[in-house]
Amino acid sequence: MKISSVIWPLIPIAVFGGSLELPSVFSDHMVLQRERPVPVWGTAEPGSSVTVEFAAQTKTTTVGTDGKWRVDLDPLAASAGSRILRISSKHQLEIINREFSDVLVGEVWFCSGQSNMQMPLRGADNAEAEIAAADHPRIRLYKTPQLFSDKPVEQVDAQWAVCSPETAASFSGVAYYFGRKLLQELDVPVGLLLSSWGGSRIEPWTPPCGFEGIESLASICDQVRHMPKLGANPNADRQFPTALYNGMIHAHIPFAIRGAIWYQGGANHREGMLYVDKSKALFGGWRKLWGYEFPCYFVQVAPFHFGKEDPGVLPIMWEAQSRIMQCVPNTGMAVINDGYSPDNIHPKDKSTPGTRLALLALDNTYGFDLVSAGPVFQTLEKDGGTLKVAFGSADGLTTRDGKAPDWFEVAGADGIFKSAEAKIDGNSVMLHSVEIAAPVAVRFAWHKLASPNLMNGAGLPAAAFRAGDFDFRSHGSQ
Repeated sequence: MKISSVIWPLIPIAVFGGSLELPSVFSDHMVLQRERPVPVWGTAEPGSSVTVEFAAQTKTTTVGTDGKWRVDLDPLAASAGSRILRISSKHQLEIINREFSDVLVGEVWFCSGQSNMQMPLRGADNAEAEIAAADHPRIRLYKTPQLFSDKPVEQVDAQWAVCSPETAASFSGVAYYFGRKLLQELDVPVGLLLSSWGGSRIEPWTPPCGFEGIESLASICDQVRHMPKLGANPNADRQFPTALYNGMIHAHIPFAIRGAIWYQGGANHREGMLYVDKSKALFGGWRKLWGYEFPCYFVQVAPFHFGKEDPGVLPIMWEAQSRIMQCVPNTGMAVINDGYSPDNIHPKDKSTPGTRLALLALDNTYGFDLVSAGPVFQTLEKDGGTLKVAFGSADGLTTRDGKAPDWFEVAGADGIFKSAEAKIDGNSVMLHSVEIAAPVAVRFAWHKLASPNLMNGAGLPAAAFRAGDFDFRSHGSQ
């Protein structure tokens, strides 16, 4: 059967007649999540019966007095076979039938963030060749229209499309490379559900329940409780807490997904460790509403000059993003500090972050035996004038240019850091400085323009960190 494709911007699915409606995330060409219960929901005449049929399953329910209904299909096996999802409602003598064709079963991932997630494949490296090769009928793409709202939106104007050169060109490059890698390794259909907006902060993507119970975010929680009418100042209003969740995520919940990928942080990069709590709110809120603790993988902000900003501000954000993995379960971070131009806040290499996100999923979600993270700081030992820094995920520890490891600094008790000479010793790096007789602390890649050369044998880079015997907070961002 020839599979049709849709060219963005998408044409909305036909407006439902009668009284049987489903969210727009149900459309022709969709992918349903395998190996999980699959919710199918919508609205119909109160008291009517609704029947859902798919893959030899038939589920029937009665519509509530509020006009809402939901059934959960039993977990499905992956299938690239084109099938039909049928939904019908019966009220007295009226029967309404809906059908969605070319439905596959595989892996569905929610993809969200700001401009580096939004940036389309046509703006990435080698765009012409990559777009021409983007003929993957088992990958399906769903792009949520950009919309902010002071109230949860139940229906958006979008539909699923088959991945083709025409549709992939304007779809997220990061999400595309992520999905392509999953397709190559898992050999099952992949659905990519995209909700992104350039320049957006983390707060508007977070649902109200995410902020609840987090002391540092109490003022935001209060803002949400007193949500103003949005729309008078579009550029500011879209940044209001929950505004993008309301307009671009709510309508998709509880569509079954395997997990989420997230590429954001630039708009919040001056907030340091507060970003950890905001990430707790985001991922926790999503998981609460979806009803299960799905994996969330994210990209660390790349080096960038940020004008005349103190060079230590961005590293504190990097430190916060690393801390997320310790504070929020089932998360992972893709580090991309290697090979980027710090003069471009939108690196054109979207294959690297997309592929590294996929490695995290393949390793931690799908159980592949592979290395998905670069060297991770473990311990610091002092031996006279030498510091020994031990790393995890460091088999084959080396440098990408064959030179000595760079961007290491050490400090004495006064907290003044000086450049250190570094030498690899197994899974450790030995450090000393002729300027520091008794070093007690180390920091690595602690500069907004740092693109360090240290990596493991899998070619994955080490992330910025600092460690030692004194309170770094008292020394500011120096």
